[in-house]
Amino acid sequence: MQKLTYKTLASPLVHEIPKIKGSRFFASFFPVQSKEEIDYYITELNKKYYDATHNCYARRLGVQANQDLFGQRNLSAKQERANDDGEPTNTAGKPMLSVLTGAELFDCLVVVTRYFGGTLLGVGGLIQAYTQTTQAGVSASTVAYKEISTSLILSYSYDQLASVQYLYGKYSVKVIADHYADQITQTIAVNLAYLQALEQELRDRQITYTINSSCCSL
Repeated sequence: MQKLTYKTLASPLVHEIPKIKGSRFFASFFPVQSKEEIDYYITELNKKYYDATHNCYARRLGVQANQDLFGQRNLSAKQERANDDGEPTNTAGKPMLSVLTGAELFDCLVVVTRYFGGTLLGVGGLIQAYTQTTQAGVSASTVAYKEISTSLILSYSYDQLASVQYLYGKYSVKVIADHYADQITQTIAVNLAYLQALEQELRDRQITYTINSSCCSL
């Protein structure tokens, strides 16, 4: 069974397109893991480009896997947000967000900075400009693939160690933390694609476990 992964940015990127009727447009991309990180980047860019006409943004944070009626898992962002920063409603942030969604990028932030060039672009022109800027940046970016994993806490006896180690190898389990006392207690992460099969084998071996978190990225 293939591991379940999602696509994100490998590294930050700044990409500028040729001027559109005198206006400069450039996109700043960041891989992100939290709202605090997003707020930090937006604040810093607003300081850096304080003289810009607009600093519009779109972001997708978190990833969740939803299973349809046919058993297929579809990925969606836990949080999405777009901001026009003074441009006419839905002419900047929303088109930028649509590009990120279409590219299936998660845990990412894009800020498009505009320096007005003296000529109004109109609603259609603005949508095209912000879309084009974001698309060009996405095309120039390097992507990374991260696993969608679930965290579990296991508790088992020492005579079950060999059996548990076998399961770890079979399902590519990563041990996050462990504690050795009368029993072995471990926090592990397993790819979501393997979770159901691993749970069944743990039950078959009467190994106690609890799901620590529904989804995490590794």
